[in-house]
Amino acid sequence: MKKLDNFYLGLVSCLLLPFLFFVVTWNIISGSPLSEVSIWLRQPVFLQYLIFCSLPDLLILFWGYHTDRWNICRGGILGLTPYLMMLFYLFF
Repeated sequence: MKKLDNFYLGLVSCLLLPFLFFVVTWNIISGSPLSEVSIWLRQPVFLQYLIFCSLPDLLILFWGYHTDRWNICRGGILGLTPYLMMLFYLFF
């Protein structure tokens, strides 16, 4: 049962899940509209929130690693790379 072992499935899901998670939970957590994201970029709370939004990707990667689905892991790592680059840019 390796139907879910697809590189593109991992890539698309790991690119879209943090963004969708961010958009859905932004108003709940911060209480401000999405137009104020640029104001929040340099605040420490935003960095923690970005890490929180990448948790679904990490769960997909751990699941793929645990069940030996290497193609979805490779796609997930590639999909997670832009978010990791953004975290390093904001952190340093």
